[in-house]
Amino acid sequence: MDLKLTGKTAVVTGGGRGIGRGIALSLAAEGATVVVPDLTAEDAENVAREIMARGGSGMALQANAADEKEIEHIIEKTKEAYGAIDILVNNVAGGTGPVPIARMAVLDWDRVIELTLKSTFLFSRAIAREMIPRKQGRIINIASLAGRIGQPLMGPYSVGKFGVVGLTQVMARELGRYAITVNAVCPGFVYTPGFEETFIKMKDMYATLKDKSPQEIFMDTVKEQTVLGQPQTPEDVGSLVAYLASEEARNITGQAISVDGGAVMR
Repeated sequence: MDLKLTGKTAVVTGGGRGIGRGIALSLAAEGATVVVPDLTAEDAENVAREIMARGGSGMALQANAADEKEIEHIIEKTKEAYGAIDILVNNVAGGTGPVPIARMAVLDWDRVIELTLKSTFLFSRAIAREMIPRKQGRIINIASLAGRIGQPLMGPYSVGKFGVVGLTQVMARELGRYAITVNAVCPGFVYTPGFEETFIKMKDMYATLKDKSPQEIFMDTVKEQTVLGQPQTPEDVGSLVAYLASEEARNITGQAISVDGGAVMR
């Protein structure tokens, strides 16, 4: 399907690696100009260079997506370079690694909620103010399998992603009158650096895992919890985001759509 995102400008928060990188490249492949704000400047610059090397257009920005002033800076720079923002993808999130609620530090809880949920609120609020006068736009929030089913040892991350799904529904109802769609995408098992760090920590927590590599633990989990028995890729997520950003998805809003190999069915 030709999605025809040519002429559209997208902002992909946390687009410097992992799922964010896959989303940024997928949108660029469909013709969108992609702005990549990331906390790590080098990661953002690498993705921007990759987009341009493939014939696309975009730029990198170093920024904290949970900071209001830095969000304003991103918007100003994007409008200065490209005129308007048509697509926002809220991809930034954070985690603590595997920690039970009974041992969770308040500071860790607050940090994860800020990165995962507050950043989505702040960015969406700022971009919605830009989209409302134009009466058009796409906001796509990256939630998670953990935002559909509560995940043990991932308390604040799971709660934050549930919040992202709820915020998606609220914004869809509020912004629909302006022809702005708001949807969530819920990835399942994508082997990102965050997943790897989690499984490394789990090896120290469970004696039954000590002789397995993080990749082996990951694949065992995938085979146990998914119908298709295979992991997902950043490109799988990026393809769905690109569709939701397109005109073909103009009548889809307020949805949380899973890309998880059948782990969640509802």
